[in-house]
Amino acid sequence: MDGSARIVIGAGPERSALEVCRSVPPFSIRRCGSRVLVGASAAGPVGGDDLRLDVVVRSGARADIGSVGAMSIHPGPTGRASSLTTRLDVGDGACLDWFPEPAVSIAGSDHLTRTIVDLANDAVCRIVEEVSLGRSREPPGRLRLRLDVTRAGRPLVRHSETFGPGSGDHAIPGAGSTVSVGRARHVLSAVLVGVRAGDSRTVVSDACRAAWLPMTPDAVVVLAVGDDRPIVRSTVSHLAPEPVSYTHLDAADDQW
Repeated sequence: MDGSARIVIGAGPERSALEVCRSVPPFSIRRCGSRVLVGASAAGPVGGDDLRLDVVVRSGARADIGSVGAMSIHPGPTGRASSLTTRLDVGDGACLDWFPEPAVSIAGSDHLTRTIVDLANDAVCRIVEEVSLGRSREPPGRLRLRLDVTRAGRPLVRHSETFGPGSGDHAIPGAGSTVSVGRARHVLSAVLVGVRAGDSRTVVSDACRAAWLPMTPDAVVVLAVGDDRPIVRSTVSHLAPEPVSYTHLDAADDQW
């Protein structure tokens, strides 16, 4: 299946406006209060699917975008890989809060997720991605993640990960990562632009490892791996609340 969706958020006189809302199955798009939510079939993507999501936040606009539920990545009958490419374009003076629910890598699947973020020089954003490595008591499939963030045309973040069979770490049968997730089953990564980065810091426990990694004085990458989602989110919230708090942009502080 080739599915696609396009969202364009423009600046309005009192609140940002959903100017364009187009989708082809398995996607659907709805505005829910101050958020825009992307829905997709619970049975997808399936091996062989090629999905694309484009988001444009025009100059001066503020967008809070999430998903209706977790995305389950399934194997397909042909053995081909599936892919999801998300492009996020954030204009001058605009703010994007991108916080979808986790992707679940199901045993036997093979999937590539690419997230490409293009920020104007004074745009701010919170980009959060979470993945669960397998369902309960199951190993994951093969999952590749690529994140590219540019600001004013210059690279800000380039990050890639590979999990699952053949990725180098087999503490859990079939699970692994190029940076070694060990026994972890849940992974969170976030890019925050428009914050006070300060110094790097880490939290390490038997159940979770998390790091706050400044890129520039106002941009940070947060990485965390842990036993499950509640543990990861709790650990990250103690390290820094910004990546996991659901603060709506309309009521956000001067960092957003």
